Amino acid sequence: MALKPDVSAFGVSDSNSEATVPEEGGVDGVCGDDMSAKAGEGPEPADFCGKTITHNNDLDTTDMLPTSLSPTHYDIHLHPNIESGHVVGSVAIDAMLNERVERIVLHAKTIDIQSVTVYLQSAVVASVGPEAISYDAELETAVIELPSAVGGVADVPECAQLIIAFTGMVSDGMYGLYYSKCRDRSGEMSRMLVTQFQAKCARMVFPCWDEPATKAEFTLSLTVPTSFTALSNMPVAHTADHGALKTVYFERSPRMSTYLLAIVAGELDYIEAVSCSGPHTSSGERQPIVCRIYTPPADIDKVQFSLDTAVRVLERLVDMFDYAYPLPKLDLVAVPELEAGGMENWGLVLFRTVRLFITKQTSLWIRQKAVYVIAHELSHQWFGNLVTMAWWDDLWLNEGFATWIGIYMTDQLYPEWRRWDHFVIEDRQAALSADSLRSSHPIQVTIKGSADIDQVFDSITYYKGCSLIRMLSAHLGIDVFMAGVRAYLAKHAYSTATTSDLWQALECASGIDVA
Repeated sequence: MALKPDVSAFGVSDSNSEATVPEEGGVDGVCGDDMSAKAGEGPEPADFCGKTITHNNDLDTTDMLPTSLSPTHYDIHLHPNIESGHVVGSVAIDAMLNERVERIVLHAKTIDIQSVTVYLQSAVVASVGPEAISYDAELETAVIELPSAVGGVADVPECAQLIIAFTGMVSDGMYGLYYSKCRDRSGEMSRMLVTQFQAKCARMVFPCWDEPATKAEFTLSLTVPTSFTALSNMPVAHTADHGALKTVYFERSPRMSTYLLAIVAGELDYIEAVSCSGPHTSSGERQPIVCRIYTPPADIDKVQFSLDTAVRVLERLVDMFDYAYPLPKLDLVAVPELEAGGMENWGLVLFRTVRLFITKQTSLWIRQKAVYVIAHELSHQWFGNLVTMAWWDDLWLNEGFATWIGIYMTDQLYPEWRRWDHFVIEDRQAALSADSLRSSHPIQVTIKGSADIDQVFDSITYYKGCSLIRMLSAHLGIDVFMAGVRAYLAKHAYSTATTSDLWQALECASGIDVA
């Protein structure tokens, strides 16, 4: 995710403004109830109006979910009412039941669980309604009390399935599932549906284990108006028509974190190109990957430069990482209202319109920013999505590296821009300024509770982290450094890793103790 510009001091309110201010200093893509709220302020109890509420005032320890259940697959259906904003949903969660439990705890925020049915070995073992469900406002969890303890008789993990029916609302902010204003094919103002789940907002749309290390596969279906194009991480499997509505079914995803799941639906057009970035064929050539950029219909003529850039970057990243692009397609979407500069959802990458709309009249500064942000977000498809930090205290692994790749790739494509000079003069100075304050923190910082997560999306994580990666790559040499990165990606693919894992890979490649 690329840092958003803090433009409040310039009197700019449009999230897609082309004001030439550095993209630092603001929190990037933070999701919460009030984007301007002071650090530590939690959600208001009104978010859970009409439900049983408890308040947990002790967030001094990491508020991670119990490990009694380990989800392996989510089958999600969502039906948002475009006019009212009301959402009806269901999810079937396949999980391993690791121990005997009397209650199930998972993340849920601003959704109302209607019923829960628990299966063990295909047999119903519990079924409860809303009276057996309570909510913790601070921890953003739902606690499902079962009629009696289930599972774990022989201390052997069992295959379980939870069938959960729930309702919710489209968010009124740029997080969770929300509306973005756009123009339809007739030129009239309309709305598109967009999701922003990083860092902890998947729980606003469906009940889940909303932690980066708790990876699972996802199968999604979405009911929308027939005029809408519906997109998600994976290609469309098939579509069922229901008069004025249609249900779009998507293919099953690989293992990934909940914050990378994504949905976009609206009246959209696209242009496409082919990138040779897939796995090797028997002849040694790479399989083609279709890359598309989707925009509101009136803006489709503004994204050719960005599409060409995305194809070039994707192919270079495959060569750098020596690892094929992991998904069968890559979609980039121009979103008129997006909190961050870009969001790296796996296979469905979202951008502010100013980061994709490049014309002959576009300034060189905005063009440079577009190339950087595209490279930043596409590098996440490996460094962050394929291999994810185990917990948010290693966020710098995602963002520091993606910042380095974004600048490195921009410099490779357009050396005459001298992008590293810009970094030293502007971005690194922003990190040094933030690092001089009492509020500074290490790039690897302890995250004790979910309330702390949003605070580390800052210039220290991004630009100080990038500076460290830049020094390491220069010290080891780019070839040795990338050999360590390739080993790191190969070892931890479809899983999670920590800073120590990266150090170990670099030490093995270089023979130098980098820690």
